[in-house]
Amino acid sequence: MSLRYHRRRHQNKMSDKSKTEYTSQGVVKGSIPLFAGHPSRDLIPAREIQQIIDEGWRDASSMRMFEYGDEQGDPDLIGFLVERFNARENLNLTTDNVMIMSGSTGGVTMVTELLSQQGDAILVDAPSYRDALHIFNDHGLDIHAIPIDGGGIIVDAMHDELEKLRHEKRLPKFYYVVPTFQNPSGITLSRERRAEIVELSQLYGFTIVEDDVYSDIRFVDSVPPSFYELAKGQNVIRLGTFSKTLSPGMRIGWMFSDAKRIQRFVTSGEMRMGGGANPFTAKIVAEFCSSGGWDRHIQWLRGRYQTRRDMALNTLGKHMPDGVTWTHPDGGYFIWLMLPDGLHVDTLEQAANEANIYFASGKGFYVNPDDGAHALRLSYSFLSYDDLKRGIKTLAQVIAGLL
Repeated sequence: MSLRYHRRRHQNKMSDKSKTEYTSQGVVKGSIPLFAGHPSRDLIPAREIQQIIDEGWRDASSMRMFEYGDEQGDPDLIGFLVERFNARENLNLTTDNVMIMSGSTGGVTMVTELLSQQGDAILVDAPSYRDALHIFNDHGLDIHAIPIDGGGIIVDAMHDELEKLRHEKRLPKFYYVVPTFQNPSGITLSRERRAEIVELSQLYGFTIVEDDVYSDIRFVDSVPPSFYELAKGQNVIRLGTFSKTLSPGMRIGWMFSDAKRIQRFVTSGEMRMGGGANPFTAKIVAEFCSSGGWDRHIQWLRGRYQTRRDMALNTLGKHMPDGVTWTHPDGGYFIWLMLPDGLHVDTLEQAANEANIYFASGKGFYVNPDDGAHALRLSYSFLSYDDLKRGIKTLAQVIAGLL
């Protein structure tokens, strides 16, 4: 039973009047949406953004926000990203290496359209980000899923799959990965494995598509260097977004890659017709970032999310029955639960829904849905502290009743 299914089910039951009770992205009022992988409203700096907007109207040049923008994106935002990431990582970015996107989802879609065509092979983790899998399926790609463990993708299994594809003369066009605080597992790919994968990408000629959307939400001092840094920017496309650390409604993200590839994306029909990615919101985000507001907000967010993560793990430890295991993420939004073999996630989902608890079934995160039949994803980003605790306790009670 998919997330889309139970959204439709509730929508069909609701009267026109009750539709007003919807809050955010399919969340039904009164339910506990442990599936929701986006910021809660109290964590969005709405007042600070409003101040940026109010001050912006005083500038005569603000009317530029209402026009088509540069295909590559807002120059001020690009300049900020170059300066920020060069100061924090050994990237050696120039403005020619950066493009503004409509969130990382826009980047995944563009990469898929321009780097591959129907029937091409690609590599992903198992499990992998559900919505990326949807995009790849929509484009008819041949998705090869490689298992992961506590250190990320199993490199030997990746090498074996590459050898198989090489013999079939069907080498993959790219490897898509969320390497840091992965969605859905929360696992971080180790530095050693990242370096090995860079070597494999050079040997077998595939591009690494690095969806780096959670690395700023970390509860540890540092994370492994990005693929982009390890590969010195060669044959890597790194995607980022403001959706997780600012506001998903802004629909602004970015892409880092070599200048030639960025130019290819900039001159695509989509960007030429669209006049760049969201020039209105990009200008607001650029002003907020240049004021120091974004980095201050990230520091504040880390404390809030760590508190919720800590409570979630503590509640799981106190209330989950024997046989249930879970990951212990050092950042990001998600915890991955593994159920005992005797409990199917569909059975649990039905019982949990009856208790007004909704989670993301593990089946949606696999190329072969049956591989996720005993797993589920919980998010600690959206719910209040009290609702999160209550939701996990109730879920534990439901699981105990089914074992």
